[in-house]
Amino acid sequence: DVLHTINRLYLESFQGIPKHFMTALRNLGRHMAMTLSSASAVAVTLTLMTLFLVLAANMNSFADHVETNLKIHASIDSLQKQDEIEHMEKLIKGISGVKTVEFSSKEDELNILIEESGSVFERYKERNPMPNVFIVEVEKATDIPQITKTLNNMEGIEKAQYGGESIQDMIDTFETIRYGGAVFILALGVLAIFLITNTIKMTIYTRQTEISIMRNVGAGNWYIKTPFMFEGMLIGMIGALIPVILTIFGYGFLYDFFGGQFMSSMFVMQKPYPFTLQIAGVLFLSGAVVGIIGSFLAATKYLRWRR
Repeated sequence: DVLHTINRLYLESFQGIPKHFMTALRNLGRHMAMTLSSASAVAVTLTLMTLFLVLAANMNSFADHVETNLKIHASIDSLQKQDEIEHMEKLIKGISGVKTVEFSSKEDELNILIEESGSVFERYKERNPMPNVFIVEVEKATDIPQITKTLNNMEGIEKAQYGGESIQDMIDTFETIRYGGAVFILALGVLAIFLITNTIKMTIYTRQTEISIMRNVGAGNWYIKTPFMFEGMLIGMIGALIPVILTIFGYGFLYDFFGGQFMSSMFVMQKPYPFTLQIAGVLFLSGAVVGIIGSFLAATKYLRWRR
């Protein structure tokens, strides 16, 4: 009896898959209006999901770029001698969280100021007011406030500073948007499951006689559910087609339009490839998964109600 049950489950679960898949395709064709209606609803949901996926991924890119280029400028006391400066550099390199330390002379700092702000500052070359500085790069942006405080307390450092609260607020904003986007994407996934569940419910109701006959001849619940699960999967993947096309061509257009940067060189956008292909894969997978879950829930509820 146990072997018979295992063989029956095997036949229902695996050998019948091609048959169930073809049944699902035929059913989608027979109920084309309902299929297109459900796929359209899923397409709208996945399009919104696409917008937040693209936004969240680029926010992540923006944050990483800002964090990578965020450095501390530590002004050195003008009374410090060369050997003292070298000793200070070694001490700073030993601070936990410090990635690199670069010495920039007062002449280099003045040249940078002239290059960035104009030749009007060339008058200060004879009496250079700029200090020698250490440019400190950190491992994590979250360590910057503490390392800056440590540098300010170090003997021989006049002042250590970075972008301050405005930069930290910007990084925090990026983090909030990323987490908020993840929650919204999850909510859209639940909505897509709800839409497909209701569509499969309507499909089941139109085929009550067929399901009753299958049960009367001894078909198990999984044998009945499987075609509906394939239908849900196909509806979800059909619904993903439009968002995928919009992602691949629309994002490529926006990337070229903005020149790969949003507003300034600080905000570098994700390159279209392989980024758009990854998003396309996520959309197809999401459509398939929510379709399977939605159809499974609908079929399970109906079969339990009719038991």
